[in-house]
Amino acid sequence: MSEWFGKQVFSIGIIGGGRGGNALLKFFGSSTVARVVFVVDPNPTAPGILEARARNIRTFSDDDEATRGELPDFLFDSSGDTDLEARIRARLKGTATMFITPLTSRMMVEVLGENSSQLREDISQVVSGIKNDLASSLDASNSIVSRINSIMSNMQMLALNASIEASKAGIHGRGFTVVADHLGKSVEAVRNLTQEINQVNQNIIAVSHRSDSVLEKLK
Repeated sequence: MSEWFGKQVFSIGIIGGGRGGNALLKFFGSSTVARVVFVVDPNPTAPGILEARARNIRTFSDDDEATRGELPDFLFDSSGDTDLEARIRARLKGTATMFITPLTSRMMVEVLGENSSQLREDISQVVSGIKNDLASSLDASNSIVSRINSIMSNMQMLALNASIEASKAGIHGRGFTVVADHLGKSVEAVRNLTQEINQVNQNIIAVSHRSDSVLEKLK
């Protein structure tokens, strides 16, 4: 094992930059216990080579050059070339590097592919469920706000009527003045509450839009 950013991690070498090698690269690229140190493929436009360059991982066109220096802890052969497999086995004999055959590599790729598809499906179901729950919450919230606004309108009318009655009654209308004052304050408090609810609704809409973006990426 080698030291990488203060952690003990396994170093990984990948022979073959096709679909299989690229799948292995992406899998190990997200691991915290493994680090891909190089990818080998004679085709400079192989998907694994392009992905490795994007990740600033060393690439080689020749397997002999790649294994000439410090060897990785594990070397995955996803090339499917039997002659290459025999050559690499001979080269690694007596070293500490564990060689992962093309067959084992291919099985790993298939398992990773199946698990990845299932994972995307599971995540899609979860996100869809959350989106539906958000939509239901938003509908319920809008309904509550509508009822609050209706009540607030009635309270405003009561406050106005109380003020009118207080002005008519003069000194004897102090009780109406108190009522009108309390109603006015209540209306203001309700107005602030609806503004907060509207902000929550906007947040719900924003989260719903982000969930749409997640679902689109999972397709």
